[in-house]
Amino acid sequence: MTENKYSFRITDILYLAGIAALVAACYRLFYRMAIEYQGRYISDVVYYVNLPTAANKERYRIIGFVFDLLYRLGIRSRGMAAYLALTIGLIVLANFIYLKFFREDDREDRIILQAASLLMPFMGPIYVPGFHEYYYEKSFQTFAWHSPTEQSMILFSIFAMMCFIKMYEESGEKVSVKWWLLTMITSLLSALGKPAFAIDLILAMILMFLIDLFNDDGNPFLKRLGNRIIMGISLIPTGLYMLLEMKLDFEGQGESHSGSVVMSMKSVIEYDGLFAAIVCGLAFPIIVWAVNFRRIKEKRYKTVFMVFLMGIAQWAFLAEEGPRAGHGNFTWGRQAGCYFLFLTSVAMAVNNWYDKDFMAGRPVARKIYFAGLMILLALHIFSQLRYFYVISQGHIYYF
Repeated sequence: MTENKYSFRITDILYLAGIAALVAACYRLFYRMAIEYQGRYISDVVYYVNLPTAANKERYRIIGFVFDLLYRLGIRSRGMAAYLALTIGLIVLANFIYLKFFREDDREDRIILQAASLLMPFMGPIYVPGFHEYYYEKSFQTFAWHSPTEQSMILFSIFAMMCFIKMYEESGEKVSVKWWLLTMITSLLSALGKPAFAIDLILAMILMFLIDLFNDDGNPFLKRLGNRIIMGISLIPTGLYMLLEMKLDFEGQGESHSGSVVMSMKSVIEYDGLFAAIVCGLAFPIIVWAVNFRRIKEKRYKTVFMVFLMGIAQWAFLAEEGPRAGHGNFTWGRQAGCYFLFLTSVAMAVNNWYDKDFMAGRPVARKIYFAGLMILLALHIFSQLRYFYVISQGHIYYF
């Protein structure tokens, strides 16, 4: 009798236990952030806790709405901690779905994908004394434990990325109504968390579609143009929401340049140790994407890579002036791009592992490749587990 590969296994229990342990650790961390336990645990969580209901400027965001509700129910600190911790648990499950989405065969790989999805929040910069002595600040970080809005964005952007890719991949003859609607909904929800990923996706979509118009896929030019216009319309509600959010953010700041968005490369020019930050932050995905660079021509990998590039562009060429100049809001686009570059590189590495034709004629190179990836991944995870432990003891997050 053929074994049902989707049957519940002991490893599934361990996976759920791992998620529960992470959620519990996060609840402790977020609760202490919420109350600034012993005068420490400074984070963005405190900003939301201290927003009175009547003056909640963030109510048009998911996190502001939820926190406002918890405030009214009188359970703001513990309620916020529970909500944020559960969000982390949902991100882990979303990571698993995303990794499964990128798998290219039907082999049983549940244990590997479960482990990777659980550890993904810890796949950040490698700490190297003397070369790159940062865990978060001045690093190409992928995940922010201190930011409720980033966590909400990541959760919904994972689904938005998958829905957009499905819509894009199946747009040859006509655009799928199902994936069009799901792209519209999930991208809007992502922007309601934080707009950074949505900006990346919209810019990536525009550039990819312009390139596609001049690449003959067998369909007439007008058909290609029409399909891409229809797909682009799915992101219009998200764009309108972001314009509304910008208006609300800058409202009441006068007509001067305070609060304005400008073109500037200040973030790049004044970045201390940029090369070290890139190498240590993205060592694993750099190797994986370099080895698999030919796959960037495929729509799904092209989408991820373009989202990453648009995140880098958002950070490198845009800046805010005035009271918000030091907030680093365009860094979130880079961080979202790095998250997807990293998460997708894990899926690519798993595909490489199961593909017996991958480096088939170079067995030594194949062994070196996977050994190197395991070492790099271990360094990424160990460094970020150390970082998580340190901030869990009350250390400030940006160091």
